[in-house]
Amino acid sequence: MKRSLFPLLVLCLCAIILISYLFSVDLSKASNTTNNTKEEYIYKEELLNLGYNIKEIKQIENKISKKNVKDYLLYKKYDNLISFLSSPYFKIENIERYESYYKNNPNYWHDQVVLYVQIGLDQEFYTNIKDINNYNDVTALVNKYNKLKDEIEYEDLTTIEKPYSNNGNEKIRTVAYETLKNMIDDAKKDNIDLFVISGYRTMVKQNNLFNNSVKNNGLSHALKYSAKAGHSEHQLGLAIDFNTTNPNFENTKEYKWLKMNAYKYGFIERYPKGKEIITGFAFEPWHYRYLGTNISTKIFEENITFEEFLIKYSSI
Repeated sequence: MKRSLFPLLVLCLCAIILISYLFSVDLSKASNTTNNTKEEYIYKEELLNLGYNIKEIKQIENKISKKNVKDYLLYKKYDNLISFLSSPYFKIENIERYESYYKNNPNYWHDQVVLYVQIGLDQEFYTNIKDINNYNDVTALVNKYNKLKDEIEYEDLTTIEKPYSNNGNEKIRTVAYETLKNMIDDAKKDNIDLFVISGYRTMVKQNNLFNNSVKNNGLSHALKYSAKAGHSEHQLGLAIDFNTTNPNFENTKEYKWLKMNAYKYGFIERYPKGKEIITGFAFEPWHYRYLGTNISTKIFEENITFEEFLIKYSSI
């Protein structure tokens, strides 16, 4: 009888050892899970104390690095943070600017607020000005926040001869010259008469134009229709004015043709109607900027400005 019980006792002992081992493994896993959970929600208590709920904290942890949470989010609660987070252009370092701009413009969508702040529209025009270093690039941005600090004498300026310009003296960069002529030639086939009345401008010429505008029309008008020296795209040698600067150009067949076809040749309507808040300039149906067909097509198809394009599709 004793011998027959021995194997049973051995079996029971093995079972006890196995159960103990499995139990210890489960405890270890549970401990690791607990540790991982604590690591994942390292700022959970601080964010809860600020007033964020569990769902909001999860979104914060998923979209903002721990370093940025520590640097920007542990001192106060941002009421619109979660809404701003949904924007693909969101940058945590600008959270204060988003909140302030939205407070002043409560009718804007949250995504719109983020986009406009990234462009710089929460700041007054002609403030926080940056010097332009990539002035040789076709994609150089010249506007009321970005300035050409010095006179630039481009070596690739080409004279736009008659009949492509009204006086035969206007100039444009070589990269845009042939496609400009092609556009004017193709327009003529559609009985559209286009010619350039203004191309490249020197710093001195732009300064004189702005000062004369102030003298003749007042500062407010000048700030809408003219650019201060260093802030004009004409100084890049990539911008042109067609036919006339009379506002009635909007109602001509020439403008209608340009609006629907210029992008095919790499040009964009730079200051379109309805986008004045972004460009900082009044509607100018005669003003076109060369950017190349890849960019001009994207801008045309999405009905956006160059500023919006750079935020949406550029790394700058």
